[in-house]
Amino acid sequence: MRDLLVVVIVVLSIASSSNAQSTENSWSAEGGYTVLAEQFTAAWCEVCADVDPWMPEFTESNGNRVARVALHDDFDDPLGTPITEHRTSRYSNGTPSAPSFWFDGDLLAGGAPDRSSMHRHLLSAEGARSGDTSIKINASFDSGMISIVVSIWEWKVIEGTQISIFVTEDSVTIDESMAINGITTHHDVVRAYREVPLGVEGEEWSFGDGLSWIGNNTISHTPNEVIFSSYISIPPGMDPNELSVVAIHETIGDSETHATLGALRLGIGDTPVGSQISIMAPMALVIILSTLSFKGRSRKSEP
Repeated sequence: MRDLLVVVIVVLSIASSSNAQSTENSWSAEGGYTVLAEQFTAAWCEVCADVDPWMPEFTESNGNRVARVALHDDFDDPLGTPITEHRTSRYSNGTPSAPSFWFDGDLLAGGAPDRSSMHRHLLSAEGARSGDTSIKINASFDSGMISIVVSIWEWKVIEGTQISIFVTEDSVTIDESMAINGITTHHDVVRAYREVPLGVEGEEWSFGDGLSWIGNNTISHTPNEVIFSSYISIPPGMDPNELSVVAIHETIGDSETHATLGALRLGIGDTPVGSQISIMAPMALVIILSTLSFKGRSRKSEP
């Protein structure tokens, strides 16, 4: 009984020390090897009605290997914004056919894709990366405003590149009267976008659909790291837990010269930093219980 009490005290102490490190309404993610999957879609597209519903299954099954952003047509689609034309103009002259997918800027051709072709193209994009820029996203929410800080380091090239940030809404429902193809629920919908050039003079570009970028962003350079900070406000009726941030380090240019150097997705609604019990707690519990079990068997075996 005394040994069991010791186990409880040890586990609780580990758990409490982990929770003490948590920060409410604060999140972070680190990586860079994620593939950016940009999809041009539309509420009027009949083919998209067959493809879009299984997109959540595709992204969830691949975890942080892929970050999907849905760019809705700015014509006859309530979810369309100027962001769509700004991004697709990098890859296509004129309006692309719907649906169209670009994995790290490489077009997946051949009409409506199936699951196999999507997975093959994801593997191809992963293999095409010659190296990944390391990326970290820190985000926090307070009083209707989200702070977004993107840090990059260990890049292969910095001149002629930019940091691009998507803010997407995980799930959006539109009225049936606007759902020309019958699909009322859409996922990974782009709500805001901002890009800033690095290492060269260039114009910044940003847009928010109901979300507003606040003031000027700040960017700091060191020989080994670039930190890009920005703020965006969200309308009162929008749940921040339904938003995600996708950060990309990419070259500036059209499809012939474009390259994705690194990408990362952070779900604003994901478990806050440090709020989960450390994995050391269950590990400690297993080790201690195993030790007690061994001691018990040893005592029984004694004459």
